[in-house]
Amino acid sequence: MLITGIKSRPVYDVLRPLAGGKHHIIAGQGSGGSALLRLLNDMPQGAATIRVLYSPESFSGTEYLTEIQAVSGVTLDIYPTGHQLVTALYDLLARAAMGTRLYLAGSESFIGTAMQAADAINLNKDEVLREHCGSFVRRVWCVHCSGYTENVTQRVFDCPHCARTLVVRDHYSRRLAAFQAVKADAEVPGELPQAEELDT
Repeated sequence: MLITGIKSRPVYDVLRPLAGGKHHIIAGQGSGGSALLRLLNDMPQGAATIRVLYSPESFSGTEYLTEIQAVSGVTLDIYPTGHQLVTALYDLLARAAMGTRLYLAGSESFIGTAMQAADAINLNKDEVLREHCGSFVRRVWCVHCSGYTENVTQRVFDCPHCARTLVVRDHYSRRLAAFQAVKADAEVPGELPQAEELDT
């Protein structure tokens, strides 16, 4: 399991077949394809239905579309972006039957938003595994305008939605699936914290 210095950041799993599953939904994005391939290789043959949702969209530049397309015995749906995949996952999980197991792999942003789809149908925690793959670029939520910004790597940045200069806090909100950011010079107008790379 991955442990980081940010206490609120989720602790991730290593994907493995979950016992008792009759229907396996495997969703991944970008570099998460490596974990999907490993999981598919470990799945028991013919014991259950396997549906794979994959987006080659990658923040690290690494994707596994060709390798995943070569896997036989699964139903594969491909989406241009992680956002489109998560939208489809909401619909798929809304129709899920008893015995469904969910596996997620990809960026922290992707896993967080996909978990919101699982939470929407109250999927039990023992029915879901999440494996982080790639960098820890952050998905950030602006407390002032409620806008989300993907792939933030700097502690201080300008919100593309409200143009405020923000500082990213080291607090991950599972409800928002994002780190929170506040006005950088709220205490002393014009005084900004030192610009630095985030621990990604």
